[in-house]
Amino acid sequence: MANEMDVFVKLLSIAKCLRSFGVDDLRNLLSISSKAIWKAGDEIFIEGDQGRDMYILCSGKVNIWRKNGAEKVSLANLAEGESFGEMGLIRGGARSANASAVAQTIALRINQERLHQVPSTAALLYKNLARELAEKLHAANDTIVFQSKAVGTHSPEATDSKQS
Repeated sequence: MANEMDVFVKLLSIAKCLRSFGVDDLRNLLSISSKAIWKAGDEIFIEGDQGRDMYILCSGKVNIWRKNGAEKVSLANLAEGESFGEMGLIRGGARSANASAVAQTIALRINQERLHQVPSTAALLYKNLARELAEKLHAANDTIVFQSKAVGTHSPEATDSKQS
């Protein structure tokens, strides 16, 4: 068991959402977490499913996607060290996208209720997740702005000022 813990500590040290975690924080997190394993092609969760878990990839690959009519639109391809399902951990409720294993995948599953059993570790994880989600929101905002410019749409403020 100690050997498995050492392997996870090493793998988790590369996870962005675990920046600034010390060894004790990692051990606390591992003590309340579980291992999740999927084969290539397995659905991890489906948009609309209720969820309170997030995952940190230890190995393998995961695709996050949504449907647009009959078309499957890929939102992200994730690999070792990356996390997903953070919104389920933070707010619970319905999943906003689908997640599928692209290859044999092993992840650390962190459940919201169990995470709160280790408050100092939970606070550190939530702080890191807030930073990560803010970075993702910033990138999404840039994408929206650049797509708007490409198709010639304008913001409501710009349209209102032209009418004045």
